[in-house]
Amino acid sequence: MEAFERAIWYHVVTVVPLLIFKLAVLFVGYLIAKLGHDLLIKGVRGEFKFQSGFKGAKADLVSASPGLFFILMAAVLIGVGILKDKPFETKITQREISTGGERSAELKINTEKPKLP
Repeated sequence: MEAFERAIWYHVVTVVPLLIFKLAVLFVGYLIAKLGHDLLIKGVRGEFKFQSGFKGAKADLVSASPGLFFILMAAVLIGVGILKDKPFETKITQREISTGGERSAELKINTEKPKLP
């Protein structure tokens, strides 16, 4: 039973930072979108030119409201935060517990009892 409890804690230690990251991205995206909304409501205008390109696709935003720019960037930030996934898994066998992720080395714990001489 002790190995199973360890496995649960290793899994929680892996999941909690991912959950905190996603919640932080959502909160910051919300604040940026709220700022953009407030700028749109107040009628703030600005002159700028925004160009972006990614894998052959181009986007241009010319002489738009800064509020619209903030709302667009918040939508991109929230979209990336929600869609970005960090796959991981926790494996439990009789001899070891391993927690591995996309870019992390596997953590293995030997639960065998030491052999007596």
